[in-house]
Amino acid sequence: MDKLRKYAGWIGLAVITLIFIQAAVLKLMGVQAMVEVFNKLGYPAWFRIVIGVLEISGSIALLIRSSTRYGAILLALIMIGAMISSLVKGAAGDAIVPVIMLFLLVWIAVVRGPVNRHIAEQPPASKTR
Repeated sequence: MDKLRKYAGWIGLAVITLIFIQAAVLKLMGVQAMVEVFNKLGYPAWFRIVIGVLEISGSIALLIRSSTRYGAILLALIMIGAMISSLVKGAAGDAIVPVIMLFLLVWIAVVRGPVNRHIAEQPPASKTR
């Protein structure tokens, strides 16, 4: 059962990573739909590029065990910004996907911690007086 859980976790992580990489590539390529979304929200073109670069960075960090939490936190902050931007512009329906992604990223940050393979277990400290 642990192997199944491990593989399911990796598959889920890969899917989320691919979703963010796809979104980032669309932003960086300047696909008309992405340009329109950022224009509608009132952001300049350079901000779309910055978000795309941050999404790729966060996606790569998700896959590296020692930096998974940092990647999840970075992407979660982007999702919080997307939610707030959508709500401020009165497009509450556009906030649904960022909310779902936010919950998944928080779950990843909580569940998937770094592996400390190089730190040997130390015996409990004894008290001597």
